[in-house]
Amino acid sequence: MKLIVLSLVGAFAFFIDFPLPAYTVMNYTVPEASTILVNHLTSLIRAFLWNGDFKIMPYVVLAIAVYGLVDLIIRRKKHFSNAVNKTFSIMRIIGVVFLVFMVFGVGPSVMHESRSELNGSSIASFVLNGVLITICISIPLSAVFLPLLLDYGLVELIGVLLRPVMRPVFKLPGRSAVLLITANLGNFSVAHIALNDQYGNGNMTEREAIAIATSFSTSSIAFMMVLAKNARIIENYWNAYFWSAFLITIVISLVGVRIFPLSRIKDDYAPGAVPNPEKMYKQKLLSSAIYEGLDVAEAAQNPAKGVGKILKATLAILASIVMGAGFSSSVGMLLYFNTPIFEWIGYIFRPFMWLVQMPATEAVTASTGAAISLLEVTIPSLLVSAERAVVDWSLHIRYMMAVVPITSVIFLGSFVPSILGTNLPVKFWHMMIIWVERMILSVIFSGLFALLLFGIPV
Repeated sequence: MKLIVLSLVGAFAFFIDFPLPAYTVMNYTVPEASTILVNHLTSLIRAFLWNGDFKIMPYVVLAIAVYGLVDLIIRRKKHFSNAVNKTFSIMRIIGVVFLVFMVFGVGPSVMHESRSELNGSSIASFVLNGVLITICISIPLSAVFLPLLLDYGLVELIGVLLRPVMRPVFKLPGRSAVLLITANLGNFSVAHIALNDQYGNGNMTEREAIAIATSFSTSSIAFMMVLAKNARIIENYWNAYFWSAFLITIVISLVGVRIFPLSRIKDDYAPGAVPNPEKMYKQKLLSSAIYEGLDVAEAAQNPAKGVGKILKATLAILASIVMGAGFSSSVGMLLYFNTPIFEWIGYIFRPFMWLVQMPATEAVTASTGAAISLLEVTIPSLLVSAERAVVDWSLHIRYMMAVVPITSVIFLGSFVPSILGTNLPVKFWHMMIIWVERMILSVIFSGLFALLLFGIPV
């Protein structure tokens, strides 16, 4: 019963898409939507605590950041142990300062100016409303349901069945299939929390956990819908966009696990963890999968303890995300609007834009959009969201600006703070190399798909 009932509840929360009609909460009407349970609950709580009359969420965000600041001070030996940790700790502290600017409407006027590139929002309101408030609701909600998905045998059952595919193709355990789907339907931070748990319990090695975290744990369907809407392709090309982005992510990951740096990471288990590698079955695959799932369910703790344990771990990760995203999103946008730095970074990708026949009039914007996706996933699609005075953006650039932030996976805004907030021994410079590799492949593959879908651009 634990295997069946609790796993089904967990699967329903993350995997089953269902519609809800529009409803009103605190004088705010939540629009009709069809999505997974976690996203429905996120919309409900957001209406209660932000969109409606009771606007308390900015103070909740700030309180979470202050918790992270206190933890930074109390455990300063860990957070300031080396140059990389010192750098990110200082960034997080500055991130709290930016959060004060956002919540109380103070600080430099450049943070509060309305900008057409952000559809009329200021930098402060865009980061607070578009990034921080949503993740401060969705991450704890996801953590409540995550133990039901992870702890009662479903991961092991499916892992046995998919092991013959995942091992030879992706060099990853079969149980990773559940986690990559969870990330796509829920959020990359949900996958990071799950991987932190799996790595700490000895179920995955360092290489396996980091490969899944940086290759498959991309932004959710909800984020993809925002990108498609911004790029004005959601009405006519949603299915083509969603499935091609999913396929491109898989293909790039197939390449990524075979090249540096992922191929060089050691297959070591977490310090102090008892190794629990997957068993190999050559016959009776289905019955072996069921029995392995039943063994895990029988030994699992009760759901309340599992939820409490993962919520405790989630709070520290969430605080790190909030502080880090407050810094990187704010500073990155200030750099984008006031310096040519992202246009310079974009030079890396221009040859590949030309390779996939991006129109010359759009190659600079497309390359800059690819570069700025390192900062935050929604900005590239905003660059092509409005019609230009002379001629509209081509379908090619609108499609690519919605695809490459998803398929490149890594970005500084909240992804990097999320993964650095876990106990996974990932190196920042490794992530930057992985991002460049994935972005080059993303431009090539998304450009080829654009040619297949829309023909050669005029």
